[in-house]
Amino acid sequence: MDKKEILERKLSQLEDLTWEEQKEMFFELFGFDCGLSNGKNIKKRLFNKLQEIYLGGVSESDQLILRRIAENDDRANLRQVGKNRNMTQGTRLVKEWKGKIYTVTITVDGRYEYDGEIYRSLSAVADKITGTHWNGKKFFGVK
Repeated sequence: MDKKEILERKLSQLEDLTWEEQKEMFFELFGFDCGLSNGKNIKKRLFNKLQEIYLGGVSESDQLILRRIAENDDRANLRQVGKNRNMTQGTRLVKEWKGKIYTVTITVDGRYEYDGEIYRSLSAVADKITGTHWNGKKFFGVK
């Protein structure tokens, strides 16, 4: 059975899952509880994550292209990220630096996961990426 067939089976099974089973699957795939704010779109997020796992995510080069397009689109509001942005568990921060895309996910305990490791601060992640000291919130554009 190929990946596409496995994905189709998983997606059809997803439709029959109870809310509790969806929450369990969410935790297994994302590594944190979905929380109430994700309740409305949990199936969509599970659907997308399964597709990413079995068919692959967006390539780095495509991510760069999409980011550049969004930066030139006033409706994307990428420059409007302010201090009041609600960064709860599961929030993903994306930074393009020196032609490469870096993604950090906020964990259930408020720490930051980058490249499979957990960091106590965004500054520690920025330091790891750049090799020099940075204010992490400024580096990721959330300050």
